[in-house]
Amino acid sequence: MAEITVRAIDSALAMEEVQKRLGDDALIISTQRIDGQIEITATDEEIVKPEKDIKPFILGDIYRQDNFSAVLDRKVGEAKSDIYRNASGDLYSEVTNKISKINAELSEIKLLLDNYDEVPFEFGTIDKLRFIGFRPSTLNTFDDLSNETKINAAVRKLAKAFVNGKCNHFESSDIIIITGAAGSGKSTFTDKFIALQKNNNKDREYIKFADQSKRKLITALKNLNLSKDKRDISKQQALVIDTSNQASDINLIIIDVCKANPEAKISVIHTVPVGSSYESLKKECKINLSEKQYWAFTKLDLCDLSVGEMAAMIELDNKCMFFSGMDKVDDGAYYSKVDQIEAYLLKKIKEETE
Repeated sequence: MAEITVRAIDSALAMEEVQKRLGDDALIISTQRIDGQIEITATDEEIVKPEKDIKPFILGDIYRQDNFSAVLDRKVGEAKSDIYRNASGDLYSEVTNKISKINAELSEIKLLLDNYDEVPFEFGTIDKLRFIGFRPSTLNTFDDLSNETKINAAVRKLAKAFVNGKCNHFESSDIIIITGAAGSGKSTFTDKFIALQKNNNKDREYIKFADQSKRKLITALKNLNLSKDKRDISKQQALVIDTSNQASDINLIIIDVCKANPEAKISVIHTVPVGSSYESLKKECKINLSEKQYWAFTKLDLCDLSVGEMAAMIELDNKCMFFSGMDKVDDGAYYSKVDQIEAYLLKKIKEETE
């Protein structure tokens, strides 16, 4: 006999019916309640039990029923891996996009640099002059300097503003007053100046006066031969006075000269040692005198003239007529020249901008 199904009002009655029909060896397959009754399905056939080494179908070949915890751990791990994999995928995509943007920006920068190499940048005239040390206050003293497109033309204007050069008034001066602060090289320059003038003007005698006595100065002035008569066979003379740097002292000497020789032409040379700062020159070289003034930079054998010193003199409208260097008394003094200053400035500009 195979499988039967019985119903009863309770499980006891249902089991009695199963035993009557199948005997004590009946096997219960299922029990359930249907419409208020107990329904039991049973059979008298032997059920073959699965062997222990049979593997669960739904878990795959590598799992066993008695290893459920391991299965659970593995399934949880796989779920987490899927989550991480998705998260990693999103992160990877974001990083990749950012790297692509960075590469694009680097390509643009490289293109700009390549174009920069192909078209060299050119500094403007004012920029070049600022690079070597000229201040805006100096450059602003020129009305049209900013309009100069060629650096040579701008530099020449600056050189002309700084250099005095030779002039008729100075060359024909009867009295040359040389002043300077202590340590400025004034006395050494005086000797060099006289040697230079003797070489340039052999028809004139230059007499040095370094005594501080007013009486002796008046005597020297009165004895000075200022005759310009060509019939006079004696040499025309010029008095070179070595004195202090005080403007009041210089003005007193000028007054004495004018009293002794009203017709005498007077020139004043101020000696300034190179190596002074822009600020100190602006302060110390602002001197107002009634006579023509010229400037001489000394001690050029120790260091070079700076752009700052030139700038200060240009702003004060003090023109340089002489440069002096070397310890030799009979050598080392010479007239300043526009071409010389121009070449000096152009060299500095080349060094700063290349």
